Amino acid sequence: MLSKQQCRNLTVDPDTNICDLSSKLMLDLREYLDNGPETSNWRAFVSATARLYRKYTFSYQDIERIASRVHRDSPSKALINELGALNMTAEELARVLDQLKLEKILMYIKKYDQIKITSQPAETLELTEGDLLRLEVEGVGFPYPRYQWFRLNPSTSKYQEVHGQNLKVLKIDKCRFDDSGTYCCRLHNGKGDTQVHFSGESVVVVKSRPLKKAGYEEDTSACTTDTNHHEVPYNYSTALDRTPFYRQKDVMPEKAVLPYILEHPKSQQIMKGSTLIMNCQALGKPPLIYQWYKNGQFFTTTDESFIKIPALSSQIGAYFCLVKNAFGEVKSKEAIVTVSENVPEPVVQAEIEIISNPKSCTVEYGGSCIFSCEARCRGLQLCYEWYKDGRKLQGHCSSEMRLDRLQDMEQQGNYMCMVSVPELNLSRHSKIACLTIKMDPLKRPEFNPTDKVALLIGNYDYKNETELKAPETDVSTLAQLFRHLDFKVVTLLNLTKTEMLSAVDYFSELLGKGVYAVFYFCGHGFEEDGKCYFVPPDAKAGYTIEDCVSAENVLSRMQKPDPDLIVLILDICRIRNRVESSHAADMINIQQRGNTVFCYATSLGMFAYEDAVNGILVKYLQKFIVQDKSVIEIFSQVQEAIGKEPKHYKLQIPEIRSNLLQPKRSLADKISTKGATKLYQQRTLRWLECHQKPEKKLIHIQDLQMDLEMEFQSDFSNVLHVITTVKNPGITLQAVAYICKIPSAVSLKDMNPKVTSNNPTRTKSTLQEIQKVTEDLVIDVGIRYALAPEDQAVSPQYKLHIVQVNLGLPLVAVLKLWKPIENEAMEHEDFSDKNGYS
Repeated sequence: MLSKQQCRNLTVDPDTNICDLSSKLMLDLREYLDNGPETSNWRAFVSATARLYRKYTFSYQDIERIASRVHRDSPSKALINELGALNMTAEELARVLDQLKLEKILMYIKKYDQIKITSQPAETLELTEGDLLRLEVEGVGFPYPRYQWFRLNPSTSKYQEVHGQNLKVLKIDKCRFDDSGTYCCRLHNGKGDTQVHFSGESVVVVKSRPLKKAGYEEDTSACTTDTNHHEVPYNYSTALDRTPFYRQKDVMPEKAVLPYILEHPKSQQIMKGSTLIMNCQALGKPPLIYQWYKNGQFFTTTDESFIKIPALSSQIGAYFCLVKNAFGEVKSKEAIVTVSENVPEPVVQAEIEIISNPKSCTVEYGGSCIFSCEARCRGLQLCYEWYKDGRKLQGHCSSEMRLDRLQDMEQQGNYMCMVSVPELNLSRHSKIACLTIKMDPLKRPEFNPTDKVALLIGNYDYKNETELKAPETDVSTLAQLFRHLDFKVVTLLNLTKTEMLSAVDYFSELLGKGVYAVFYFCGHGFEEDGKCYFVPPDAKAGYTIEDCVSAENVLSRMQKPDPDLIVLILDICRIRNRVESSHAADMINIQQRGNTVFCYATSLGMFAYEDAVNGILVKYLQKFIVQDKSVIEIFSQVQEAIGKEPKHYKLQIPEIRSNLLQPKRSLADKISTKGATKLYQQRTLRWLECHQKPEKKLIHIQDLQMDLEMEFQSDFSNVLHVITTVKNPGITLQAVAYICKIPSAVSLKDMNPKVTSNNPTRTKSTLQEIQKVTEDLVIDVGIRYALAPEDQAVSPQYKLHIVQVNLGLPLVAVLKLWKPIENEAMEHEDFSDKNGYS
């Protein structure tokens, strides 16, 4: 557990209110508390907070009120807001997260703390076979220390990993003689050398249980003569294995004479500062006496089969042992001991161990599930690959695979994880987990897109065609309705062919799995050989399909990110073009995904019309589009409504074509970012990027002692309203400010500025075609003013003062839609299957 001082060692001010912490931290915290196990979910968070700080104790009614958010919203979001309102600080949050051991969340605000070992394992431990072997080390630091126990291999003088002992307590329930040795523990909380620490060494000696005296000839005289001797410790099973003389009998012979050495002392290399243990196992008539010699000189005598030489003594040398009893003595082989200055590298056999397997689960339709596979292999980097029904799943390469919004029954099946260490050519697969989606046949399925975006294009200012009135108002009308449905809306007016294709490419960047996409075009158009084309406003007289944008091209680009729903609303005529094309359109190979709906304003061979305000299609569509009904029902209602008006259905009859495999999807479906929060935020930032207006500007004109204010508004993504106000006229009379000069790339909607207020004087100018700006938009603001004449009978003389203002790259100018498409060849392609819709 972290100390109070450690909880203040944060990357942010410890006294910061939790509601002011980063949105990424808050989103991940809410995600974990909403979906975590009982030991660390939002209820556990409430309990831990109350234990640490009584001022944050909630009543039972408060907790149940928060719990009621489960079906409507995030309960942890409500909890965090309440704690923020009570002024909970980052330090207090850190203590609670530490209590719940939510290390991943805590790492957002907690600085690194080096490991300090607070408790070392016992230096020596003497046990008897069958006893509990228990060594414990304790360390503090952040990230929390990871543990791994090692044991010294005397034959190689290298430490080897103790398999399965990766907790702070090493525990062997029934130890054996073979468990004797020198142990140490590695603690680390990072990959750097300074982030790895080793505990002190612990020498463990496990004595063999003594033989029953039934296997010996009783020698009462020996017992009465030496009442202080100890029975010889040895491993009886080892004796049976290693001594051919005793293989036929499981007891000692009745007459034991000279001692017999079972295991001679072994040569070894030890680390400098380590304790040396020399062992000589022998059998014989007790009592046995062990005399040790070093470099040919007597060293020590003991009644134990081993000796320990501490690090403070000189350990280098040649050792042997004389084992004696009443019948004689026997000499062991010589063992050479050397001391190494360097710490030997642990030698461990590599093997992947699956600690936890993914578990089968049954989820409600539209719900989520998580498959998790935990594995380890000597601390090496592991690679994870997930498979469904034997086929590899792309994009899932971590130990955890999350599946959200399970609304496709094809997602049912058998899932498995393959864990590998590529550099060692090791791999191992987990057990199979089965996913079942439970669906109520009587309940309408609930769909939850991860996001909703709409691209609305209106072309009306044609050079070689009749100018239209409805596109601007139709785009504006639909934009308000789609915003009401929580769509991210991009509205563009009067785009060239290149600009339209670039806009569709940018729009496609906002799409992805789980997203709903709507494309609307209003303007001149035609249909040729079953394909619809949109006419750009700058199209030449006698334009052909080569000069236009095809609806199929738009669909092809939108299909690549694989959104869950694509709706194309084509508000154009469907008559044949007046000019035949020089060659037939090429073919586009579009992969049909069962996610597309076409809504045509009119039927094949018919015109699409507009009235004084809207086009006929939008006039009816706006009445139904916000309803919580399927998109196909909405368009069907539009058809029925027009069918009741002879003056309209005689002119145009809408047509619907769909290949939706999930026809109940609705434009009113609620967005859920669960499992896709990061992508949602990225799309939001990308969308906001092309809707940035210039900041409000305050301009002071020293000569006139005048102050101007410029504000900016936008109804469309490529139209900018500039409102210029004379805040302080200074020494002037009747001053008015307006845009008087603009770059040739853009245009003013009205040549004469519109005066919207006389006190103070305020004008409004509208800049169009912002998408054509290739560099910073610099405009000239003219101030028309007069000075008070000295002779009151003389009329004032008006003057003009010019101020240059840089507006940067506002709105969609940052996208540079004017750049030619790298490969426009695909524009002349088409479906491989024209009859893909029914």
